[in-house]
Amino acid sequence: MNNQITGTLEIKNQYQQQFEQIQQQCQEAKNKLKKAFQEGVAITISFQEIMTIYNNIYHLSNQANTRSPNNLNKHNDFNNVDLQLIIYFEDLLKEFINEIYQQVNELKWEKESTLYCYKTYHDYKAYSYWLYKMFYYLDYFIMPCHGKTIFNTSLKLFKAEYFDKCNQLILNTILQFIQETRKNGILLNKKIKQLIQMYSIMGSQTVELRYMRESGIYDYICKNKKDAQIFYEEQFQSHFLLETQKYYKNEVDDKLNLTTIEFINWANSIFKLEMDMCLECYPNSYQALIQQLKMILVSNQAARLVDSPTGLAYMLQYDQTDQLKLLFKYIIQIEECIIHISKYFEQKGQSFNNSVDSQQQIDEKNEAELYFTNILRLMEKTQDILQNQLEKEPEVKNLYSKSLMYLTNKHKKSPKFLAIYIDIIIRREKGINDIETDKMLTQIICLFQLLDQRDIFFQHYQKLLSKRLLNIYLQDLQLEKQILSKFKGETGTNIQTKLSTMIQDIEESNRFAIDQQISKDIQFEFNAILMTSNCWPKFDIFENIIKPLKIQNILENYEKLYEVKFKNRIVKWYYNLGQAELIYKIQTEKYFLNVNTMQMIVFLQFNKADSFSIKNILDLTNIDKIVLENSLIPFICKKIITREKSKIEDFSDENEVVKLNKDFTKRAKKIKLFPNHNMLPKRAHDENEENQQLNQQRELVVDSQLIRLMKIKKTIDHHELLQKCQSMISIFKPDQQFINNRIESLIERFYVARDKKNFNVYHYQN
Repeated sequence: MNNQITGTLEIKNQYQQQFEQIQQQCQEAKNKLKKAFQEGVAITISFQEIMTIYNNIYHLSNQANTRSPNNLNKHNDFNNVDLQLIIYFEDLLKEFINEIYQQVNELKWEKESTLYCYKTYHDYKAYSYWLYKMFYYLDYFIMPCHGKTIFNTSLKLFKAEYFDKCNQLILNTILQFIQETRKNGILLNKKIKQLIQMYSIMGSQTVELRYMRESGIYDYICKNKKDAQIFYEEQFQSHFLLETQKYYKNEVDDKLNLTTIEFINWANSIFKLEMDMCLECYPNSYQALIQQLKMILVSNQAARLVDSPTGLAYMLQYDQTDQLKLLFKYIIQIEECIIHISKYFEQKGQSFNNSVDSQQQIDEKNEAELYFTNILRLMEKTQDILQNQLEKEPEVKNLYSKSLMYLTNKHKKSPKFLAIYIDIIIRREKGINDIETDKMLTQIICLFQLLDQRDIFFQHYQKLLSKRLLNIYLQDLQLEKQILSKFKGETGTNIQTKLSTMIQDIEESNRFAIDQQISKDIQFEFNAILMTSNCWPKFDIFENIIKPLKIQNILENYEKLYEVKFKNRIVKWYYNLGQAELIYKIQTEKYFLNVNTMQMIVFLQFNKADSFSIKNILDLTNIDKIVLENSLIPFICKKIITREKSKIEDFSDENEVVKLNKDFTKRAKKIKLFPNHNMLPKRAHDENEENQQLNQQRELVVDSQLIRLMKIKKTIDHHELLQKCQSMISIFKPDQQFINNRIESLIERFYVARDKKNFNVYHYQN
């Protein structure tokens, strides 16, 4: 028993001697390292010295422990060599940290003294790296059993014993240097870069320490960047951004007296300086800094810069192309700021609206003409500068287009107004030369391309087109074809087909009339227009009207000839769409009355008598009462027919008698008596039915595109389906809720099924 105790004591003494030898060798190496750091010279520890310490640590640890993993963690009063080595390694680090902390602390933390932290941090990394070489065996075989590594321990001790104590002072020094850099316009001291990098490392839980031979720098490399980034953002970036915001808020307040371009030039210089500093010293904050600077210098200033006396209006007025380019490039850095650029156009558009609204008696035609005439004037004013002189700036051109689109689509009536405006232009410019026609077509398509709700435009355009085509004096088939060709590619094939068919119907009607010579054996000229069903606007059909015998005969003759040429086709007559010219002889005068077919049928009744009650006319013609009222009102307004009541719109008494005015006289011999909105009473117009039809058409468009996508993809997620569907539809802009409703409808009808595990994924049902 005594021999065993004696043997154990001898072994412990032997271990103690070896341990003290290692301490002495490490102390000598430490002194050489400190001397090199102090003198700023190369480290002179030889490879042989490193290997001597390494081998001594290896032999000591190997003698004290077996190679078996089961024994590596054994530590008792007689076998704590590995633990002592680990503690000694940590003590070496702590001693060095205490020494450098004392050195920095003695300098009283003045600004330049704080930069000394940069040197001490670099020395500490170099010191840790050389210790790693000496204690490599410990790091590789022993410390992992204790959940440690040399590098992680090195960083952890530095953070706890040094960085946490100096953190606030280091941060203040960094921010102070950044402020001075901003004032002087020169880049930061490179020592600051190293101090900032400390914040990128100190939050790491797992690191590696490397020596960059090319640059002679020792540096920690993060293994888990997420923890490091969180620490960096909390300890440095948040304070840095707050100080940046305060600084530039004051700077901007001092620059309010600058012109728009002077401010932009100043702000651009700030962007350059800040980006250079950021990329050099704190690249991890690049995105956050960019966003904050854009918010302070662009977003918060955009409205003021655009609206200032030297802003957009001034530049447009005096053709300041270069300045416009700078303004547009500056504002477009934040896409949401487009509203401030487009505000100029919006204000112009609002002034158009106000000028229209101020004229209370103006009708829709004049309102539409006034609105789009002003829009075109605005476009012409900006066209040369924004389109031609800046044609190599796609962002500028895109911004210009977005601004006009924003302005145009803000007006709810713009699709209808454009259809009316085009109708006015076509009627007015009929027969103009080719050059003027091309200019007019270019203007039309430019205005059309601004619209989002193009289906509403075509709904009104189709109605107005039908009126032009049905009026022989307004027909200009070549011009109508040219306009349709411009719309090609901007619309769906269904709309294009319908409009083209309407024009083809007129051409077919003319050919059929010439071929059959319909009116050769009758006392008056007769023309009929063929209209393909479902291609023309929806019109009322009055099939039970009692027609004069002469008209009845010619219609029956036409139907027979039509059935011979076009077999298996059904003919229906739209009497309310036809027009006629009546010769009205009274006293010694002859007048030519331009009327519609319904008015003709009514007025021909006065060949039988000079007066009729309203009920008599209804019985003789079987015309709808409202249509009869609309037919009689123009005759009454022109005093060709007289009535007992003074109120034109009051036809409540069917026994009221209307009479021919025997004393009628007028200098003009040609009189237009077509009903118009100015003379007709205001009646409730059922827009709900039109809106319902429009909504149904939109549902069909979206459904067809959704099914088309599902057939191609078979399986697709919700977000992708929404995006692709919206991009495929140009006739109108469906919102997400509308598409969502159509997806639900397709699911209910078993075209599409949701994935059982992921409700945001859809499968096509064959």
